[in-house]
Amino acid sequence: MEKDAYYYYIAANEYYNNDQIEEAIHYFLKSLDLNYHFKTYEQLYWCYSSLQQHDLANYFIKRAYEENDRNDKVAYLYAKVLINKKQLHSAREILSAILKRNPGYKKAEQIYLEIMTL
Repeated sequence: MEKDAYYYYIAANEYYNNDQIEEAIHYFLKSLDLNYHFKTYEQLYWCYSSLQQHDLANYFIKRAYEENDRNDKVAYLYAKVLINKKQLHSAREILSAILKRNPGYKKAEQIYLEIMTL
């Protein structure tokens, strides 16, 4: 049986759920070698965040956003990274786009209102 990107993605999630973050990263990267997907980038963000490797985490959430800027969760996470980097204009644009698509996204609305005063 040939192993595809989805196989490695599922395996990586199993490792992640069992707090085996280094193994999870290994398998997520193998998945990416076979096929780029924004969810894989997002999962790598969570892995590196849990390891406190914020530069790598930020890189992967940016890649996830670039692959699919219409996913509200990924866009929200990327906006938070931009806020931490003091790139408020870009964060406002992303949060505004989320709220246009999904006015009920309370987390996005809350953070949008917070940074409007900055």
